Amino acid sequence: MSSNQHDLSEFRQRVWIVAGVATLTISALAAVWFGYRILMLIFAGLLLALFFSLPAAWLQRHTFLSQRWALAVVLLVLTGLIVAFSFKFAMSINQEFAQLTQVVPGSLEALKDWLRKWPLGSYFVDMIGRAPSLESALQDWSSRVSSLFSTTFGVLLNIVVILFIGLFAAFEPSIYRNGLMRLIYPSQRPRIARLLITLKYRMSWWLIGRLSSMTVIGVLCGLGLWALDIPMAFTLGLLAALLSFIPYLGPVMSSVPALLVAFSQSPTSMLHVAILYLAIQFLESYFITPLIQREAVSIPPALLLAVQVWLGLFAGLIGLLVAEPLIVLSMALVQRLYVEGWVERKPSPSTSDS
Repeated sequence: MSSNQHDLSEFRQRVWIVAGVATLTISALAAVWFGYRILMLIFAGLLLALFFSLPAAWLQRHTFLSQRWALAVVLLVLTGLIVAFSFKFAMSINQEFAQLTQVVPGSLEALKDWLRKWPLGSYFVDMIGRAPSLESALQDWSSRVSSLFSTTFGVLLNIVVILFIGLFAAFEPSIYRNGLMRLIYPSQRPRIARLLITLKYRMSWWLIGRLSSMTVIGVLCGLGLWALDIPMAFTLGLLAALLSFIPYLGPVMSSVPALLVAFSQSPTSMLHVAILYLAIQFLESYFITPLIQREAVSIPPALLLAVQVWLGLFAGLIGLLVAEPLIVLSMALVQRLYVEGWVERKPSPSTSDS
């Protein structure tokens, strides 16, 4: 074979490689675009598997139980706690939530009437009332949030999907890890194995930090509202704990009903509740979360807010829920694969000499 024919054959081979890579990239992007809700469900299921695996791994290290038996014990304990909590508090929580839905609208109208007594407050109330575009945008956003996963399969079906993904991944993690490693070139498998360990470490610390901050916020809000003699303190504290899973936006969302309930008592109570929530949020943002999540990835607040708003408008509540863990995962991947694996990689002697 002549040198020209050899060069032509090598050129054709490179063209086919480039075409194949481009096709795979376009296919992957299309799968993400059209199946992003399914991917988010899978990601949520993997987060649930990590939630099950953390206490099971601790129990396995400190007892004679195997991984499966430790996980079974953890699931039984969690199920028992949920059942006990439901028997003890489910009825009262339902009654308080029903009362909350009645108090908040009336308190909101009373707040508007109170603000109209002041020149600047009346101006803002009238300005918001004359902004149909803002009102329609808020209604559209709230409809997306309230729909949860309804545009994909329905609430119950999506919860079942997330639960089964979490259970299967928690009971048989080696199957999926080994299947992924088979897709990697043998020379790159040690590197990818170390990457998976790093990702699990970072995501574990993120989850521990988020659950810890949720617990602290819920307890402090409940006790603080009870000390201020605010009605439905337990329910408002539980709501604050659940919504604090969404950083920045969650505490703001949970403070609104608490402020309106407090305003139904008096404007002074509303001021006290505002100070309480600001103090708790300051404590959580600058002490609790940084102390626990220093082993995870430090996320710039502007980046987190931008991704939260984008995913919230794009995918609804599921986008808000997975925004922060997706950023943690993405930043860890970029740090390991791109920054350390490419940008900061030292050139080989042959490359530096050439």
